[in-house]
Amino acid sequence: MKQSIPLLFQQRHVLPGGRMPIRVAPGPQMDAFKAALTSDIGFGICMFDEAEHGHHFFHIGTRVTVEDLDTSALDGSLIVTVYGHENFRINALEQDDSGVFSGEYDIIPQWPEVEIRNDQIVLADKLKQMFSKHPELNQLNLKKEFNNLSWLCQRWLEILPVPASEKQALLNTPNCQDTYDYLMSIMQKPH
Repeated sequence: MKQSIPLLFQQRHVLPGGRMPIRVAPGPQMDAFKAALTSDIGFGICMFDEAEHGHHFFHIGTRVTVEDLDTSALDGSLIVTVYGHENFRINALEQDDSGVFSGEYDIIPQWPEVEIRNDQIVLADKLKQMFSKHPELNQLNLKKEFNNLSWLCQRWLEILPVPASEKQALLNTPNCQDTYDYLMSIMQKPH
């Protein structure tokens, strides 16, 4: 039996073990969110890019559940805090008559936990600095795993402005090593 999950598309992305607030605007996005809430497994968040010729949707997403929601006083949007459970790959995309997307999907195996080595501590130290400078990020990450390289790499992918196509390629690997190498190459470049 094929699995299907309701989908929302965001330019930011949450990964397994992460939390992120998303803005759900009134209109079609709100309709999609309401439909997604009826799912007993949560819903999927997929990345998209605004390309020259419209939107480009990506095939790897994360199954999430809602942890908190609030209404924006500015425009009536919902601010929804979601928690990421596991990544998936969309095999087929469908849109119903009301414009709500759902996807037939397969789960992507989680990156295994990897104990951080001494030469990799820089990733943890820089993330601690980022959390110190941005308390809202610190509050989102209730359970911190600074000794787990996979967790560190996923948090960096969530917060860095890495192009979605590159994130997708990195998420499509069996472990965090390529992401670690990528992050270190970015951090070692002079700014």
